[in-house]
Amino acid sequence: MPKSIRILLCVALFTLVGPAFSNGPRNSDVQPEFYFTRLMYTDFRGRGPAPGEPAPRDFERGHGLGDSMTGYLGAWRTDTWDADYQYMWGIQRMTNTRLYMEPHPMGIMDPNLSKFPYIYAVEVGQMELSKEEASRLREYLLRGGFWHCDDFWGLRQWNQFEAQIQKIFPDRQIVDIPLSHEVFHTFFDIQEILQPPNIRNGRNYSYSNGQAPTWEQSDDTVPRVRGVFDDNGRLMILITYNSDLGDAWEWMDDPDYPSKFTKYAYQLGVNSIVYAMTH
Repeated sequence: MPKSIRILLCVALFTLVGPAFSNGPRNSDVQPEFYFTRLMYTDFRGRGPAPGEPAPRDFERGHGLGDSMTGYLGAWRTDTWDADYQYMWGIQRMTNTRLYMEPHPMGIMDPNLSKFPYIYAVEVGQMELSKEEASRLREYLLRGGFWHCDDFWGLRQWNQFEAQIQKIFPDRQIVDIPLSHEVFHTFFDIQEILQPPNIRNGRNYSYSNGQAPTWEQSDDTVPRVRGVFDDNGRLMILITYNSDLGDAWEWMDDPDYPSKFTKYAYQLGVNSIVYAMTH
């Protein structure tokens, strides 16, 4: 997997109003240099891939379809597979990175995990790692991997997630990432942390002219971008807490989902990819 990323410096972020993607995505490029790798995990209810279970290869599309399957397949399936397709579609439009354009789920213990320097996990407030999985993720991250953790809300889910990070890195702290950090400026300049909501709250926000809340849990309503760093100051884990970038990607073509949140989600997503592929 190449460690560089080739960005078109002249491209500007689409406005996400109107048929931004009307021409459709191209096929996967020959010898892709970036795979949007979605991490498969077991949640605290015991739902998830069985040991040794291969990654799915049937990527049926449909808004909300993945969410309907989480009750028996596990929380990791949230937003699949439309969020994956829509996200890669946008990245392909904005960059000239050679992309693999199909979903790319992978288990934590897959022996090929180290070949892919960027992994994404959703609903991590429900994750439950075994000792072996924590050790594998620790090795992956210390060897240069980058992990984006997204879409979890409130102190109960935060405490569950924090306990899993402590299994991986008992000697490291989760810290707030300042807006001056380069992950906010690798390609797009992000000056403010926003709170991309789920589709229901997003539509309510639009219908109320921006007056409806975008948070999900009342015990902690502020969006935060946090992280875990290695000894050299490299960001290993990007944490978008009290935010749902996955829904912003999945529902980017819904006219009632606020475009400002989709724009932010794509901007931060592109920046995280550029950061991961160049550090």
